Amino acid sequence: MKKILLNILAGLSLLSFASCDDGVVQQDVKEIPETGWMKETPVEFVFSMQDTTSLYEVVVDVRNKSSYMYQNLWLFIEAMNPKGEVYSDTIECILADNKGRWIGDGAGSYFSGEYRLPVSFMPQVLFGQQGDYKFSIYQGMREDVLLGLSDIGIRIRHVRE
Repeated sequence: MKKILLNILAGLSLLSFASCDDGVVQQDVKEIPETGWMKETPVEFVFSMQDTTSLYEVVVDVRNKSSYMYQNLWLFIEAMNPKGEVYSDTIECILADNKGRWIGDGAGSYFSGEYRLPVSFMPQVLFGQQGDYKFSIYQGMREDVLLGLSDIGIRIRHVRE
């Protein structure tokens, strides 16, 4: 029963985060298995984009548990356009300060210490072609199996002028 209640509260938390963020045109969240995130296994997202004239921001959302053992998280991200051209980048997500306090939104007593941190991957991007864009995210830590992460998400939102 406690686990069901925690899952419901976590889902409502994600929904409330998404609903507070105006300008979001597409988003998706993928759960990381309790057994961990394998280094060679990407978390993948596909978004269909039709607007080729507006500027967008691509944001990566990271949600970790208080059991996560590190201050940061390295991510390798590949973005593939409809023609198959790939843009790749490495980003560092700082999840805790130097004193070990988690950064980002969180409610430790309600969600077993889960915290959410948005990180801008592509602050201003023009999707120059209509069609499907695929984003693949790999964990770039030294662990073959990384524990302590809840989920990874991507949001695409209009750039505010």
